[in-house]
Amino acid sequence: MYRPGFGDCFLLTFGSGKKQGQVLIDFGAHMHGEIGTMDKIMDDIEKETKKKLDLLIATHAHRDHISGFGKFAARFSKFAINEVWLPWTDNPQDPDARTFTRKHLALYNKLETHLRVALGATEGDPKYALALEALANLKGNEVATSELGRGFGTGAAVTYLEAGKSIPKVGSVAGLSAEIEGPSRDQSFLTRMDPPADQHFLTKSGDTTGGVHPFPKLEIREGEPDFAAMLKDGQVVLDEKTLEGLHELAEAPAERLALALDSVRNNTSLVVVFRFRGRTLLFPGDAQWGNWQSWIGTDAAKQLLGEVDFLKVAHHGSENATPVDVVRALKTVGLAAMVPTQIKPFPTIPRKPLLAELEKHCAGHVAIRSDWIDVQAAPVGPKPKPAFPKGFTPGEVWIDYKF
Repeated sequence: MYRPGFGDCFLLTFGSGKKQGQVLIDFGAHMHGEIGTMDKIMDDIEKETKKKLDLLIATHAHRDHISGFGKFAARFSKFAINEVWLPWTDNPQDPDARTFTRKHLALYNKLETHLRVALGATEGDPKYALALEALANLKGNEVATSELGRGFGTGAAVTYLEAGKSIPKVGSVAGLSAEIEGPSRDQSFLTRMDPPADQHFLTKSGDTTGGVHPFPKLEIREGEPDFAAMLKDGQVVLDEKTLEGLHELAEAPAERLALALDSVRNNTSLVVVFRFRGRTLLFPGDAQWGNWQSWIGTDAAKQLLGEVDFLKVAHHGSENATPVDVVRALKTVGLAAMVPTQIKPFPTIPRKPLLAELEKHCAGHVAIRSDWIDVQAAPVGPKPKPAFPKGFTPGEVWIDYKF
């Protein structure tokens, strides 16, 4: 697990010697959460892999997961990459994916216009800063998405995956298989953002302290006195259904609104289960409630969760990811859990009750956090308690775990 700041980057090594294979999962940082380590991470990826990857995965198109693929596209173009996996929602040839992406990006653009033009919102205003930063995480990804979609020109096989797919052999690694649990093709799951009260480790139910209601002018309709003036000011006009959806989002505290704005994209995350030599590793990207709900309710899913030996904690350990039922289904002891996280730009992340519950299952009774790596000028995370457990080794901008 590397520390890019507020972002994700994992390099997996399976086997050893000539039979060794490597998988890179995500590489990015939020534009307001970078800490100056991206170049060091890229250098280390090149060194560790010798510029050869059996598989590269971009779980979803958020800047904090893919910006490195854009920034270092020229360097990745010199790699030997066997396969690239992306979620079905990124497939430009899929009509449902095109419609889904176009519709949701239009909504984000309209909302940003409203915030900046009608309300004069800026990143310097605490009332709107988190919402604008969440929107920023959706933008500026064009180079990364384009390069991933063409495999960086390396000849890599680019595959768009959805829930229910099984890959009996990953790359050239003997014995490595994968199962895809998300995202679902059922788009109703993709828009389910926050779990019900009994499924997340949150503030008490009904708490709307600090609620934001930023959309009063959106309710003005044609024929009303202020409609012409509103258009002159550059105010957007939304249909009733969209307006209703925005109001539902705005009933949450400001920091929760900021996360909710881009959580639909989080729900498009690839959720990948790797199996290798009797071990099971779960990488759920930034999956939120809808993504989890689409697959965790079956007996087979509960059995799978009970077999997980390694967990990448979803969505940086936020309050609206990793449902209670998932944590409770994990094996009682022996789980290795890693959390790519830091408190900037979202000070409510990670959610301490979630981590406390996970630690009851963890090897060494601790969930390892990426912000335990000291980086000059980076937000300071809590110190390990009491130290890195057996199997975990800190490095310059990474933490290793070895089975």
